[in-house]
Formats: sequence, C-alpha cells, structure tokens
Amino acid sequence: MTPPAFGDHRLAPIAGYDVAELCVRILTDPAPHISKSYDLNGPELKDMHGFAQDYAAVLGREVVYVAEDVETWNETYVDTALAALPHTAEHLTTLTRLMGGGGYCGGTDQLQSLLGRPPKTVRWALKHHPRIQKLAAA
Repeated sequence: MTPPAFGDHRLAPIAGYDVAELCVRILTDPAPHISKSYDLNGPELKDMHGFAQDYAAVLGREVVYVAEDVETWNETYVDTALAALPHTAEHLTTLTRLMGGGGYCGGTDQLQSLLGRPPKTVRWALKHHPRIQKLAAA
C-alpha cells in the first residue's frame, strides 16, 4: 500500500496573496533576483490535522483530516477535477507524491525577507478567500 497522501508530514504552504505580491516585486525590480533561486515557505509548519483545524475555525464547523493513500487521493481529487488541465494535474500529482513521501517539510525565512513582512498564514488566506467566506456565511 502506498503511504497516506500527507500522513503526519508537516508542510508550510504559501498564501496565494504572498505569491502574487512577491511576483509583482520581482517583475517590477528584477535586477536583485537575476540568477537567484529561493526556497519559499509559509510561516507555519503544520500537519493536515492542523490545517483541518484552520478550516474548522474559519467555517465554524467541524472539519477532520482523513488520511488516504496517495494514488487514491490523486485519482479522486486531482485527476477527476483537473482532467481538462493535464499539465496542472500532473504537477499536483507530483507534488502530492513528494509531500506524501516527506518532501517540502522544512521552513525558511526567505519569503519574509523578500516581502519585508511576515507571510500570511493559511488561516488568514482562508478567512479572506471569497468562496470560503461564502461557505462560512451559509
């Protein structure tokens, strides 16, 4: 059997808001970034149970993480939802396999250094996402 999609591995995802802000900064002043690469992480290293707690807090209802093997998770949630976008589906499938195997488990302060402020948390991103706000209000 393959390992659970994320098991108890901890991740530090980046809020889309921060990605967008960083991209604008780099595109408007590219010189300091030429020939550089960055190891970017969000501000909180959590397992999926912790992220389920973030969803629960924002939605005001119980949310529980239930582990599933990687390939079943990809077939159910990635392949089906992204059938029309095979490149995106393959990218997410690869990321899921890497994360399920313990990849992306560290953290750095590079995003904070580049932004000049602390990065947004997953909970912040959920609170400010229009579709999540709509669900929370329902």
